[in-house]
Amino acid sequence: MSIRANPTAIGLFMIGGVVLAVVGVATLASASWFEKQSIFISYFGESVNGLEVGAPVKFQGVPVGSVTNLHIQIELKDKTFQVPVQYEIDLTRLTSVAGTFVDLEDERVLRQQIADGLRAQLQMESMVTGQLYIELAYRVDAKAPELERRPTPFPEIPTTPSLLAAFGTQAGSMVGDVLKILYRVNAMLEEVNMKELNRSVVASAGAVERLAESPGLHTALADAPKMTAQLNRTMAEMEGLAARLGESIDPLQLQLAGTNSEVVLTLKTMRETLDETKGLLSSDSGVGYQMEAAMTSLTSAAEALRALVLSLERNPDMLIRGKRPSGN
Repeated sequence: MSIRANPTAIGLFMIGGVVLAVVGVATLASASWFEKQSIFISYFGESVNGLEVGAPVKFQGVPVGSVTNLHIQIELKDKTFQVPVQYEIDLTRLTSVAGTFVDLEDERVLRQQIADGLRAQLQMESMVTGQLYIELAYRVDAKAPELERRPTPFPEIPTTPSLLAAFGTQAGSMVGDVLKILYRVNAMLEEVNMKELNRSVVASAGAVERLAESPGLHTALADAPKMTAQLNRTMAEMEGLAARLGESIDPLQLQLAGTNSEVVLTLKTMRETLDETKGLLSSDSGVGYQMEAAMTSLTSAAEALRALVLSLERNPDMLIRGKRPSGN
């Protein structure tokens, strides 16, 4: 006897299977089961056009989370605004060297990271679509953080202006400087006498045209090949002359060297001869003694002749009368 199946049990079994399948698929499809998701908030004082829910959040270029919510806060008194952006971060992806993750949910840890320069900045994901994402990075030039004074629903990470915002704050002054330069250039152009300038340009062009058409210039250009040929011949002759001069210098140098040697030898011989003559003329030698006696006799004769001349000057008739007696 067969047992009839219970339709209710079969239905409950199928419903339970479907529920388990849905839960399993959702669990396996979502990595949040193994992740530590934490919500943070940043207040941007610039336009967030291009930033949408689901936009990535990156830390030094590595995806660590996504944007979950965007709001707009307007200050009615001064018409200023700020955009609170909420985003979730997988803290398990922020690990230290030791392997432990950086728990930014800890207020003390987050405060230290902010003091080290941790900032949130808008970056462009694609130049074509204009989509933005949030970049978390340590800024070495970060200013003192400007945190929200009112209590925030989530831990706050301060922001730093994006490149477009920084350029926009300086665009006004840059445009003003450009306009000043353009006004100065315009004033300088107005001071230029364009008529006189055009007249000078036309006169200069006419002078150049007359010079180009002058017969003298054409003659000079026609004679240029002849002058070039003559210059080449002159240079060739100078090269030949230099070669011949070089060939003549070497033998002349050898001849001068030989002459110099002969002159040195002659001077040496003359010196030896003078030394020998000096020895012969010395008073210690016989020839020197005889020459010294002869010079003494010549001196005595010169003194006697001098005395005779003086006597004749005093007594011219002495040659006729003779010498007077010594008694008179």
